[in-house]
Amino acid sequence: MLKTKKRLTALFLAVVLVLAAVVPSSESAVCAEESGSYDDLYIEALTNPAEKSLYKTETVRKGTFSIYYTTMPRVDYDDYLYLYNTIPVGDVQFVRYMTMRGAWLEVGDPVCEIDVKVDEARIAELEGDIQKEEDMLSTYAYTCEELLDKYDRLYQKGGSEGELAKLLYDRLKLEYDQEVKNRRELIDGLQSEYDGLRMAQVQTQITATASGYVSYLDSFMKGMTIEPYRFIGVMFRPDAAKIKIEGGSDYLRFGLGAKLVQNDGKVTREADGMVVSSLDASLPPSLIGKASIFSFGNKLIEFNPQKDVVLKVERVHMENALMVPNKAVYNDSHGDYVLVNVNGQKTRKYVVVGGSNNDDTWIIYGIEEGDSVIIK
Repeated sequence: MLKTKKRLTALFLAVVLVLAAVVPSSESAVCAEESGSYDDLYIEALTNPAEKSLYKTETVRKGTFSIYYTTMPRVDYDDYLYLYNTIPVGDVQFVRYMTMRGAWLEVGDPVCEIDVKVDEARIAELEGDIQKEEDMLSTYAYTCEELLDKYDRLYQKGGSEGELAKLLYDRLKLEYDQEVKNRRELIDGLQSEYDGLRMAQVQTQITATASGYVSYLDSFMKGMTIEPYRFIGVMFRPDAAKIKIEGGSDYLRFGLGAKLVQNDGKVTREADGMVVSSLDASLPPSLIGKASIFSFGNKLIEFNPQKDVVLKVERVHMENALMVPNKAVYNDSHGDYVLVNVNGQKTRKYVVVGGSNNDDTWIIYGIEEGDSVIIK
């Protein structure tokens, strides 16, 4: 009886095994279908023209690879330039402005039209004073030079009389040099005033003494007097602006590359620059501050000072880096890998990744330039 039961059990197990081999379960079928899988599909994509258009391949290339840190910086146009009345003499009367807010001015460009009235009597007085002082200086110089020549001849004879002549010569020479200097300074002052009045007579414009955008113009009525060195307006230089990250960023260092981007809805402007001040303790004290500051030279002239900007700072910069599109890099439990097309067949190659930006992944090791990689 026991033998019969054992035979029946063995027969039942044999039947079950045969059925399992002939009719797979639905779960087993799904697993088999899934394991059949994507690798076979990608191989087919490379060899089957009907399916090939569904997949892309990219060539591994070398180039400059950068990863940027992006932030909204503070822009300080703190190097303002002032427009002022540069005519120091005469009654300068405003006529009209010859520029407007937002205009770019170069050195010497007209700011406003003026009418200058000078004191004609003072000009005539100065002409007389200058001539009188020149005559007096000439007479004084002639008299002193005669005495100096006389003392020098006595000194050449020697003796006690010669020694006395030497003392008189030295004393007079000191007095003479100082007096000539004082009188010449007086004449130069009179001449400067005279030249200023004469020049003011022919001035019809106040001009810019620096280059920049006009950001403000003061209000004047026609005929109003503009006092000497009176404030007229304000200009600023975009290239003198300071781009700052308040509080700084620990990873920044002197000389690190940066990019400034501005999009005003119509056009995108970009400028390349560098870090000139940071929190890096290895820098000289003059380059360390509470804010990280960036320099963009004269590249900001085209930027609109009324619009926001975005600052991109390089955190990684690598020349001749191997790169592939981000979509070409996959990973599994063993690490990162790419699918390389080798003679129409797909080969999985594991790689060492250096970093990724918005578009590309930097590959340190594992593939070579010119390899063809598959993008799913």
